[in-house]
Order: sequence, then C-alpha cells, then structure tokens
Amino acid sequence: MKKFQRKLALAAAFVILGILLPKNALADESQEIRNFPGFHGSGTTFQGPIEGSFSSDCWDDEEEDDDDDGPGSYSYERGWRYSPGGWWFQYSDGTWPSNGWKYIDGRWYRFDQGGHMQTGWFTDQNGNRFYLNPVDDGTLGSMRIGWQIIEGRAYYFNTMSDGSLGKLLVNTVTPDGYQVGEDGALK
Repeated sequence: MKKFQRKLALAAAFVILGILLPKNALADESQEIRNFPGFHGSGTTFQGPIEGSFSSDCWDDEEEDDDDDGPGSYSYERGWRYSPGGWWFQYSDGTWPSNGWKYIDGRWYRFDQGGHMQTGWFTDQNGNRFYLNPVDDGTLGSMRIGWQIIEGRAYYFNTMSDGSLGKLLVNTVTPDGYQVGEDGALK
C-alpha cells in the first residue's frame, strides 16, 4: 500500500510540475543523457571547478523498508538532455540552470530564461558580445575565447579570467598586437 501511495504522490508531483515549469525542460526516462551537448555528445573535459557527477536510482521496488522517503530521496542522472526547445543541462537534484552563465565540466555555457543552452552571438545587458559555439563538434554551445573565424572574419574574444572572459574586444589592439574595429573584426 505504501508503494502505491508513494507512486501516486510522485505522479501528482509531476502533474503539478508540468503545470508550473516549462514543459520543454522536463526530463522523461526516454531522453538520452549526454556528457556534452550535441548529437556527437563527446568532447574533452578540462580541469577546473567541475560540477559533481552523482547519480542514483530513486526507488528500489525490491526493498520493503519505507524509511527512505524523506527530503533528497530522489535523484536524476546528471547530464545534457535534448527537448524540442533545444539542449539543456539537468543536475542530479532535478534542477537546471536558466537565465545566466554556468560553468559545467570545464566550459562556460549561457542558458536562456527557459533553461535552454544558447548558441551563436550573445549580447549581455551591458552590450558586451560573446560567441557561443554553434557547431556540433564536441564543444557545442561553449563560450569561445581567443581568435575565432566567424563567417570568414577574424574576431578576438578575451582570454583573461578577469570578469570579462569571452568578451569580444572592439576598437582596440588585441594582446598579441592586432587592431580590431568597432565591430570587433580584424582590420
């Protein structure tokens, strides 16, 4: 009986979440979990402050002990998921980043209000421009730094972790001595 009640409570919770949360960012068991976004889903992990990768099963139907249904008893497999709205990242507690930058497994990613990874050009509220890899090469969506060739033009994105990492340099001389114009392109 307790198993039935627990499953009924879980179903009710998913119905409530389905109403309150963006539908395109809810996980289901059929979604493939990837280490990196994109259809290739592979890439190299860099050293740095990496999010933990904890995952476990939420219910053990074989176990009769019902004293494990307190807070934190459910966890999800951590990783990248794809929904019709795009790629998104889910933590093991079931939450996901949204409306901001997040450092995941050695790379910076930008997420929109709905929690989907952004790609291509991104301009922040201060007018700073960044480039998020739109190519599925194992680094899809990650912030690009240094010299990048975009649509046949060369741009330089800050490589210094000084609070402006990845920012497009404009109307200045790059650290290696090249002049970039008002649009950030090499002159």
